[in-house]
Amino acid sequence: MKINASTAALIFPVLFITGIGVTSFAGYWQTEGSKVPARYEEGEAAGEYNPADIRGSYTLADVENAFGIPATVLAQAFGMSGEENPGTIQIKSFEEIYGGLEEGEIGTDSMRWFVALYLDRPYTPEETTLLPRPAYGVLKNKGVLTLEELEALDEFFISLEFTGREPVDSGDEAEILEIKGKTLFSELLDAGITEDQIVEALGGIPMGPGSLSVRDYCSEEGIEFSGVKEKLQNFLNY
Repeated sequence: MKINASTAALIFPVLFITGIGVTSFAGYWQTEGSKVPARYEEGEAAGEYNPADIRGSYTLADVENAFGIPATVLAQAFGMSGEENPGTIQIKSFEEIYGGLEEGEIGTDSMRWFVALYLDRPYTPEETTLLPRPAYGVLKNKGVLTLEELEALDEFFISLEFTGREPVDSGDEAEILEIKGKTLFSELLDAGITEDQIVEALGGIPMGPGSLSVRDYCSEEGIEFSGVKEKLQNFLNY
């Protein structure tokens, strides 16, 4: 049977639209804005969504919908728990917010790695990828990784207030260090506080790495920072 040009012009659009409807219903038609990541094709995670396919255009709500991690938890891990609508935060904004780090980068790949760690799914991050320090506490509370596994990754977690170590002047006229939220453990030691005193102020638990701020560590361990700060400041003042 022959179809003339005018008939074809009417039939083909109908077939095209019908085809989209059928494939969409079957789950095969996905538009660019569908925000549905690819799945693992093999291994123990076969069939699960692959964090490697998370895009910078995704919002925290998109990640929640795909991977089941609440947007509030994602915001907490990336130091944005104070945001009124965390679900609307786009991942690509991380590079601008946390840009300029000499140690590496907190960006889209950081979210991919965090999701993989949180869900215990395979993923190899880029060499320059870092994770924000609050993510350590979230992962620790989740309990998927052992403490030893987390400690092995410690160098990749960076304080959001980290500005680099500034030596404390040890001269006679030096001012007493004022402990603030961004004060590092290394700065406490430089100022003359002993490790035993730091442990005492922390209530008996070991001090954190030198490059970690006291407030971030207190947040991880569930300790009230103000009380620790007061005890440390007393050691310095007297």
